[in-house]
Amino acid sequence: MASKRIVRGVKCASAVAAGVLLSASVGSASAAPGPSTSDVAEVVAQHGATTAMAPMSSRKTVSTSSVSSVTPARPSRASAVRSARVAAMAKYTAFTLKSADTRDMRGVERSLYRGKYYRPAVESKRLCIVNRESEGHYDVVNPSGAYRGAYQVSAQLARGATWMMLKEHKVLMGEATAKKVLANLRRTPMNRWPRYWQDAAFSTVVNWDHTGSGLAHWAGGRWHC
Repeated sequence: MASKRIVRGVKCASAVAAGVLLSASVGSASAAPGPSTSDVAEVVAQHGATTAMAPMSSRKTVSTSSVSSVTPARPSRASAVRSARVAAMAKYTAFTLKSADTRDMRGVERSLYRGKYYRPAVESKRLCIVNRESEGHYDVVNPSGAYRGAYQVSAQLARGATWMMLKEHKVLMGEATAKKVLANLRRTPMNRWPRYWQDAAFSTVVNWDHTGSGLAHWAGGRWHC
């Protein structure tokens, strides 16, 4: 019996000793200091700062500030020139189709068209022809219906003029716009064309090859111009 008590006592003593050692181990672990500032700096230096080391809210703040600090790229000079050119084409198109001047269908006045085929030397003759043919009524149709507009142009000549004007107006209005506008004019009787386009057709036909080369189309009439 005595020997059994001694063994049991030894076991108890061993258990107590193990408990003491365990508590001492846990206590020392919980009391151990965390990594110092110098330790973190060393890790960052070795591996680089990563977003994983920062709290989520900190990462969002950094991302937002970095995006907001980006300066928008300025448009290039070529882009600015293109934009200005497109705006000028749109303005010119509106002038030829929608301005008060081009919509004014009455009156013997200066030519609204001043493009490639306009000739100041022919302007007095043009004014004479407008006065003789229509007295400045751009929307007039002759009794037979064969001749229309301020210049009393036949349907065939009016159609041909739309093709003659295309190349120049591609430059002035842009290719797609010029094709669309002139295709619409081709389907429209000339007495319904805006003033600009009737003036442009006359000057283009009259001065196509050289100054006055097409005046033969207006050789007749009530009086000579």
